[in-house]
Amino acid sequence: MREFGRDLRRARTILIKIGTEIVHSPEGLLAMGQIGNIVEQIAILHMRGHNIILVSSGSITIGKMVLRRQYLLSGSMQSHLGGQVEDNVEFYEKACAAAGQSGLQSLYEMLFSQYHLNCSQILASDADFREPQVRENLKKTLGTLLDVGIIPVINENDVITRRTAPLLSGEKMAWDNDSLASLFAQEMQVDLMVIITDSRVSSMGQNDKVHSCIRAVDSGAVRAAVVAKAEPGVLLRIVNGERVGALFISPDGKPIGDATTEEEHIDPLYTGIAKRSRGRLSKL
Repeated sequence: MREFGRDLRRARTILIKIGTEIVHSPEGLLAMGQIGNIVEQIAILHMRGHNIILVSSGSITIGKMVLRRQYLLSGSMQSHLGGQVEDNVEFYEKACAAAGQSGLQSLYEMLFSQYHLNCSQILASDADFREPQVRENLKKTLGTLLDVGIIPVINENDVITRRTAPLLSGEKMAWDNDSLASLFAQEMQVDLMVIITDSRVSSMGQNDKVHSCIRAVDSGAVRAAVVAKAEPGVLLRIVNGERVGALFISPDGKPIGDATTEEEHIDPLYTGIAKRSRGRLSKL
């Protein structure tokens, strides 16, 4: 039997989620090389005929840099006039999101334009998935964008979201962009969801990513999901069926396309979580 991983190249629609730890370096700067590499891979997948949906964090961190810079500029004036300026100031995160979202989107527009691709901005919150009409609007919007070859870039609308609890089984509530990615993957019935992570993410953060994959495939709407570390060419390697990260398979066992599947030993990193889930997993 052929391995399920090799069937991923059949995926028509792929949702890719990258977090703040991917967008920014440990020094707090934009990780331009890493972002550019991911955009390049998305462009290649798009040229191969895959529909791509990108879910990206990063607006809050960019906004913090914007507000910090503006604060220092205004502080210089205050200092010149004899006032005092605090060195370590904390900014309201929703204000950071408002200040940083346009910069995040502009970055993606600039990078995708190098490959003659257009992208669009979609901001969503947990409340959007509680209203059937709003969910339908989101689905139609995404469908139209994909039909004409535009890459949707989705982020949580942090300015207005009212998060009070993490996403629970059977509930339509997002806690972070991992959960939001899972909700969009289910709504659009994507063939493959990929969450790109980083070694800097805590064990709790890794658990959130795994649970989001489990919910996606456990719904039956998503054929497969993968959690993998950010490495050069990781997206292309996953779609080409290479053994990268951990593969989460739909509980019904149906493969992508008409190929057969073969379940393998699970990656030890995810064993404990998998035992508490109905989802089927295998190591790519």
